[in-house]
Amino acid sequence: MFTNILVPVDGSDNSYRALDAALLLSEKLGSNITVVHVMEQVPITHIESEKLLSELLEAYKKENQDILSKCSEIATQKGLTINTLLLQGNPASVILNYSTKEKFDLLIMGSRGMGKFKELILGSVSSKILHHSPCAVLLIR
Repeated sequence: MFTNILVPVDGSDNSYRALDAALLLSEKLGSNITVVHVMEQVPITHIESEKLLSELLEAYKKENQDILSKCSEIATQKGLTINTLLLQGNPASVILNYSTKEKFDLLIMGSRGMGKFKELILGSVSSKILHHSPCAVLLIR
């Protein structure tokens, strides 16, 4: 039934709970899990030093990659293997495009995350995905 599960994570507690739910389903159904994290575009105004810019971007990429590493560690502790992928762009659009392209059966994600303007637009990514996803969506609180 649910053989390919996509789990978008952003480092929030809700996203890690979504991963836990996906891992539980995977144990029961033998599903494949792909965890994606979407790096948002960095608003760069003007940095004169290309070396400094490069260092900042590398640190940002590492911070985002660390979220996926934590997900792999969580799965390994449960004796499971997951695929991880770091993508870049607008989170909702990128997740929707990727889930369509790769034909996932189920998308499991936290209902609220750690996006910018967290206090103003709570759940905007999950709301867009819920309304436009080509597959079933399970939101975790």
